[in-house]
Amino acid sequence: MLQVALYSGSVSQLKKSAAALVLLLGLGGAAYWLQAEGRLKSLWPGASETQVQPAAAAGGGARRPASSVEVATATEGQLSDDIAAIGSLVSEESVDISAETNGRIVEILFADGTQVNAGDVLFRLDDTLVQAVVTDAEAKLALAKTVVERNAALLKSRNIAQSVVDQSNTELTLAESALALAKVQLGKLTIRAPFSGRAGFRRVSIGAYVQAGAPLVHVEKIDLLKAAFSVPELNYSQIALRQSIMVTADALPGETFEAKISAIDPLLDINGRALRVRADLDNSADKLRPGMLIRISVRGPSRSSVMVPEAAIVPRSNGAVVFVATGEKAAETKVRTGKRVDGAVEILEGLAAGTQVVTAGNTRLADGASIAIVSAPSN
Repeated sequence: MLQVALYSGSVSQLKKSAAALVLLLGLGGAAYWLQAEGRLKSLWPGASETQVQPAAAAGGGARRPASSVEVATATEGQLSDDIAAIGSLVSEESVDISAETNGRIVEILFADGTQVNAGDVLFRLDDTLVQAVVTDAEAKLALAKTVVERNAALLKSRNIAQSVVDQSNTELTLAESALALAKVQLGKLTIRAPFSGRAGFRRVSIGAYVQAGAPLVHVEKIDLLKAAFSVPELNYSQIALRQSIMVTADALPGETFEAKISAIDPLLDINGRALRVRADLDNSADKLRPGMLIRISVRGPSRSSVMVPEAAIVPRSNGAVVFVATGEKAAETKVRTGKRVDGAVEILEGLAAGTQVVTAGNTRLADGASIAIVSAPSN
């Protein structure tokens, strides 16, 4: 009986405490509503706003202060879908000069790195033996001509058989062929430049015995260079013959060169899914060299675009948003972004030019938040 009485007393005390708590919350809510409606002073003239604040706080309805933000205006600009690529410069013509026959170098008639013209003699090989062969062939040819002329006179007087005349004519033909062959062999001992260009470093010295096909020096035609690069197959439709491209070289910072596409490989590289392209580049100023690393920009068609500072973009799990400043409120707006150029982002959808967007303080904002616009600090 004593335990039941104690239990009943505890329950009664808990009910009284709960009723007091409900009454306190009710009074706090009523006081906040009266204060918000401006009726509290008429019912209780002695009450001040500071005396009501604790009760309002207890009700959880205090208004958050405005967030300080910086804004910028979305602008309209011109963009193009350019293709960027890395390539190399190659010579319009390039060849390793080599001997066509075995021989010993007896003369070198150019200096390393100098300009040579088409037909200039670069090397001479020892021609003593071949020159003797030419002399012998010339003598045999002269004898064959004499025999033919004599036999022709004898044939008129019918003092020689026709077969003997035919034999002498054949020997004359063979002598002519032997002389021609000897002269060709003699000519191959003089090595000439096949085209005008810049000679490289010679690989042999006077007195060296060289084998046929051994490289002696390379010659590069560099007054017109070719920019060789590749573009992804997705950009195939943006490439055309005679199209202008812009070329820069890391070795010449600050300088830009124009080139025109001269050839497009009909076969795509199946490994990299890329299209090989070459463009002609005028190098008459002699600033560039074959083998240089170059950066290519192929300009696409121009289009109008809405641009905002990169700081205005707030990433979300399902895309990106910007906060538009509308009076004293910030409205969250979903956007679709495009290219990024020099600290600005292209807006493809969701925003019009001339709209004010929040660029600083936007990471802590929510849709409809109160804002106070402040000026950006000067640099």
